[in-house]
Amino acid sequence: MADAASRRDEEAGGERVSSRSGKPGCGHAKLRAGCAVARKLNPNQKGNRRRVPLWKWVWNKGRGVSETILFPFSILASLYGLSCRLRILLYEKGMLPRKKVDCLVVSIGNLTVGGTGKTPFTIFLAKKWQERGYTVGIVSRGYRGTYKGPLRLVSDGQEILERPETAGDEPYLMAQRLKGIPILVSSDRYKGCQWLLERFHLDLILLDDGFQHIRLHRDLNILLVDATNPFGNGALLPRGALREPLSEVRRADVVIFTRSEDQADASEWIGEIERFGKPCVRTSFQPSRLIDVRNGTALPAGTLVKEPVLSFCGIGNPDSFGMLLKRLGVDLREQVVFRDHHSYQLSDLEKIRKKADQLGAKWVVTTEKDAVKIKALLPKDFVVWALRVDIIFWEDPAKWESLLFHSKPTLRSV
Repeated sequence: MADAASRRDEEAGGERVSSRSGKPGCGHAKLRAGCAVARKLNPNQKGNRRRVPLWKWVWNKGRGVSETILFPFSILASLYGLSCRLRILLYEKGMLPRKKVDCLVVSIGNLTVGGTGKTPFTIFLAKKWQERGYTVGIVSRGYRGTYKGPLRLVSDGQEILERPETAGDEPYLMAQRLKGIPILVSSDRYKGCQWLLERFHLDLILLDDGFQHIRLHRDLNILLVDATNPFGNGALLPRGALREPLSEVRRADVVIFTRSEDQADASEWIGEIERFGKPCVRTSFQPSRLIDVRNGTALPAGTLVKEPVLSFCGIGNPDSFGMLLKRLGVDLREQVVFRDHHSYQLSDLEKIRKKADQLGAKWVVTTEKDAVKIKALLPKDFVVWALRVDIIFWEDPAKWESLLFHSKPTLRSV
């Protein structure tokens, strides 16, 4: 971290991507430009207007007159960056001990706040390892869950034991989708892994959103990056969306670009990351089915093509959901956006239904993550559909399967 390539040359809170080997990092001009062009729904477009949260205003505001106002956020970002580097250094030098559990651990995480597709990707990987004969468990933080105590078993693999309110929407969705896989939420990932191992015979534990949890040893470190907006404005929290300095990409074993339908979104950054030995894979989310939230009836996603739709969601990257529907070819009348992990009330659903009627939207569609929180609230005469997505890999299967399932000797067999 002391080498010249990793020194801060941006405004307070900005970072260059660098490596310890001294290879060139990502130029600061790209960071000032926002790292990549985010192809988002136009917030001023009819049917898509909403208030811009303060944090989004801070992250998106450019240089110039506003810098005086943003200066306190930049100072805080610098202090946060120093604390991140110190913490990582202490673990790397052995001054803070790392913990290891008696099974393989695979971490799936990201460098930014907001949605990169960790939940569908965790579900995908859990199924793939299960198909390969591994006995798999999942440990998640359970963000916004109201569970009490250090940990809570969401599913024993056969039965769901918690409600979405207590477990958190993401662990609950994983419990719905994954049979034969125990799922635990815990603020202490090491203790959570130990607890699972004491009660289940596991070959492998998936660490959901575990990239920053460096206290726990992992055998494979997977980093997800949203190709439409890889690293935000290149600044650390609270000035930007970065949870760690960009240079910490070096800790990843594999970098997965999600939402990379447009190759140009990812190609420049793939080149930069591969320069210092980090293999990259391009993926995208493809709509596969519509699921009736109340009764589970399934229809092909193509049913929505050219149909009038009202969508709503409370996820980390709501614009990505709107873009997904538009690529599917729906007539998107409006998208109603709630904050990430929103706790829905009956009044929310009544407003959504009223708006759908006003706009002549025949279909009301949400994400699977939102669906788990509204099922118990749905009026009997209100039909809402959840859009299920599949993960599509753009590379040859031999490449990504080798990287994900055989990238290290310990992962070759169990």
